[in-house]
Amino acid sequence: MSDGANSEHKPQGPSADETHHRALVQALVVECRTMVLATCAELAPWAAPVYYVYHAPGFYFFSSPRARHIQQGLSDRLTAAAIFADSAQWEDIQGIQMAGVLQEVTRLSEQAGMVGRFLWKFPFARPFLQSGSQAAGGPPKLGDKVRLYRFVPHEIHLTNNRLGFGQRIPVTLEA
Repeated sequence: MSDGANSEHKPQGPSADETHHRALVQALVVECRTMVLATCAELAPWAAPVYYVYHAPGFYFFSSPRARHIQQGLSDRLTAAAIFADSAQWEDIQGIQMAGVLQEVTRLSEQAGMVGRFLWKFPFARPFLQSGSQAAGGPPKLGDKVRLYRFVPHEIHLTNNRLGFGQRIPVTLEA
């Protein structure tokens, strides 16, 4: 018998590198505020930045149902997204590249929870998410004009020039 014959097979957890990469991704998701969505329909590509909050399994954001990125993303359902930290040095460029699907959030309980999370991260958005008419000279009330959407990634890659220029490292995101 070989030495390995008597040993128990124990499932291995993520490697130290995988754990480190996941931590980098999670830090970017928490620290960054803007996600760029990329869509395409009838050979007409489009990119749009949105403020987001992450709650497994997706990135939640508000947008007009008439916006081009919403129309294209919902009709094709395939969407790409990027989150990145701004930097003045090429060595410090890091971010997340993702591919996934765009979905409208229609369950009221999910909407209520996400509005709370969104306002906690972006308190300045409160007047924009309220229904009603515009006050004289104040910001427009967009509560009736925006809807809640979710981008659910099925593929996530970390890019970080400190780990190697041009590398894309596949990662998973946890709650």
